[in-house]
Amino acid sequence: MKLKLFLVFFIALNAYAQNLSEILEALQKSNKTLSITQRTYSEIAQNELADTQEAPELGLSLSHADESTQDGLEYAVGISQNLAHPFSLSSKTDATDALTKAIRQKAKHELHILNLEVSSRYHSACISKEMRDGADLLYKEQSSRFNQLKRAYDLGEISKKSLLFNKLDLAKLQQKVASYKRSYLTELSYLQESIDNLTIDELVCTDLVEISRDIKLNSIEEHGEIKEITYQQNSAKSFYDVYNSSFKSLGYELLYEKELDKTRYTFGLSIPLGGATTQTQKQQAEYLHKNSSLLASKEALSCEIKNASKSLQLKVETLYDEYILLNQEILPMSLELRQLSKSALSEGEGTVMEYLDATRSYSENLLEMLRIKKNYYYELFELYKKADLDLGKES
Repeated sequence: MKLKLFLVFFIALNAYAQNLSEILEALQKSNKTLSITQRTYSEIAQNELADTQEAPELGLSLSHADESTQDGLEYAVGISQNLAHPFSLSSKTDATDALTKAIRQKAKHELHILNLEVSSRYHSACISKEMRDGADLLYKEQSSRFNQLKRAYDLGEISKKSLLFNKLDLAKLQQKVASYKRSYLTELSYLQESIDNLTIDELVCTDLVEISRDIKLNSIEEHGEIKEITYQQNSAKSFYDVYNSSFKSLGYELLYEKELDKTRYTFGLSIPLGGATTQTQKQQAEYLHKNSSLLASKEALSCEIKNASKSLQLKVETLYDEYILLNQEILPMSLELRQLSKSALSEGEGTVMEYLDATRSYSENLLEMLRIKKNYYYELFELYKKADLDLGKES
């Protein structure tokens, strides 16, 4: 009956726990995501204005003529329009399209980094939860055994020094339990700050990324930030071609005039004398230097990403090796030693002190393994963000 009640309580408790997929799904509908997408749409609309022409203008004038032989109304109706870069429309469209792609790529990368940041916080909170639960269980077990140690002291089997030493050790473990509880609440709060449309009370933590040593990196040209700069370069080249045209603009005017005794049709054409100023050359120089700046920026960023990714790869590999050593060798041996000490104590062949020493060693190794695991996930997600990798990408 107690077991059934416990299971019902456990299920009810976890009914309010969120997994990573649910949190990321909520993130897609959050105000943070909405802010990024709406800003992107605004920037795209503003950019696409460059690929439009001014609307034609309609002019109308009325006048009353009073001459010696006749009088009446005279009027004129005209349409005029100024066409910007009429002979480089294709280049202007290419430049606008490339810049639109750059804006979209920037937003895509920003949202991807946001997803990875939330995933990183989720993993960090889950390991803090595991450390809290592990330390709490170890404290309860060690506290129970300490009561046996006090009885041994009362019987004169151990010294007061040994009793105080273990009491101090137990108090330190109790402090660690409190520290891990506080750490978990802090990590959970930190995760909650990222999601404004979901209340996170508890975490499932059964869906963590599988621990792996070798993380495969993509080609540098596939990196989101590098792709954005490439689009910006294409836009700058096309804008250079736009200003390389012979005519910056072309204006026309169609005019119909009705006077008292005559009708007049007028067609006008205006062409700016670009050669009379250096404006066109300055505009060409702007995009020429911009393209050079983007090229240098791309090379510098590529080098930075490669070096940082390599460094993070080495950290991940080192932490993985350390974690595997603790998890598969040191911790199992510590557990076996603790079990042997426990059996020896039960059979009267060992002492409480030996068992407590074995338990203390196991506790330290377990908590150290979890600390390494937490550091591993932190560096792993830093690698994901720096190298622009998808969640869970392995070799």
